[in-house]
Amino acid sequence: MSKRIIIIGGGIIGLLSGRELLRRGHVVTLLDGGTLRGSASTGNAGMISPGHPPIPTPEVAQQAIRMMLDRRSPLYIPPRPSLSLLSWLLAFRRACRPAHYSMVSTVLDRFSLRSRELFDPLLQEVPEALEATGFWQLVRTPEGLEHLVEERDRLESAGFDVELKKGDALHAEISGWDEDVQAGLVHRSGIVARPDDLLLHLADRLEAAGGQLRTGTKVTRIHRTGQAFDSVELDSGERIEGDALLVAAGIWTTQFAKDLDIRIPMQAAKGYHVMLEMDDPPDAAAVLQEACVVVNPMGHQVRLAGTLELSGINDRMVRRRLDMLAEATRSYMARVEDARRVSEWNGLRPCTADGLPAIGNVPGMSNAFVATGHAMMGVTLGPATAEMITDCIDGRAIPDWAEPMNIARYR
Repeated sequence: MSKRIIIIGGGIIGLLSGRELLRRGHVVTLLDGGTLRGSASTGNAGMISPGHPPIPTPEVAQQAIRMMLDRRSPLYIPPRPSLSLLSWLLAFRRACRPAHYSMVSTVLDRFSLRSRELFDPLLQEVPEALEATGFWQLVRTPEGLEHLVEERDRLESAGFDVELKKGDALHAEISGWDEDVQAGLVHRSGIVARPDDLLLHLADRLEAAGGQLRTGTKVTRIHRTGQAFDSVELDSGERIEGDALLVAAGIWTTQFAKDLDIRIPMQAAKGYHVMLEMDDPPDAAAVLQEACVVVNPMGHQVRLAGTLELSGINDRMVRRRLDMLAEATRSYMARVEDARRVSEWNGLRPCTADGLPAIGNVPGMSNAFVATGHAMMGVTLGPATAEMITDCIDGRAIPDWAEPMNIARYR
């Protein structure tokens, strides 16, 4: 039965969900307060990485104090008076326990494998934005190599196609990296993306399929009758009615959740990227393991992306953290020092404390749904999230294996 679905949020999750809902015969109106440009969905590293581990890990727990004090740490938590941050940090600390980490990794591995399958049609549809070339994790140190061996074993046991290469064998396969790079783990199922092109393509296809896309449209309130959603109110005073609501607004989902009587404890994780112009860019995308920087070649430009800064909801550009990206990359590719800086960006990713996205039917509401909290894996998990939340809207239950991601855990 066709329903009128209102989606709040025009990022990767909202657009892919709208695409899937239209495919199943629903009527979709997607509302976004911005222009679809400059968001976390367009400014991200452009690495679709099935098998990516969650943020809370046992190793992070051991380094938490140092990260709070070191402004150059890839994960930086500047001290600030915030009860919500303190509560989140305590929950995050609990999520770093080995048993929880193992459970979350198992769930995300299965979810990302399904998402990778669902990317296949998009690879054919928009080759200018998606390339199934795989990517590398590169290391310079013996400790880094030890980590790669552990990561290879974990990923192979979970069913991912990875291979470890060292020394000459590595440099024979990829070029543009310094000889100090000792080893690399190639993720053959990985996809390299141009996020801006992908998002604009999805927006165009949504409208071509009959969906209504309204940008620059700010939702100020969600109206309900009893336990049912009935409409959204815009800052202009206009009200739009619908049969069901999906909130997929990233970190801003928290403000809309208040109207739905649910609290989703998330922190805004600020990430940065810098675009460089290089005459001879590397021929493969890579994660620089010790530096926690992603290098993504895009023609004659290269995107350096990274850092995770929990400093609240703001768009302040901290220069030293932006400059860290190129400084850290020099240890792997010295000639990056000669590259010309073209543009800079920062944006906010929605991070739950337990390392899992929040997906499903809002507890106590018959027709309101949420899909958020994907942290750095929004694009990677986008297709599978769209499939799962559309199943929920169509009346199907979240499968047992995915129950830890259910939004109902916050009831």
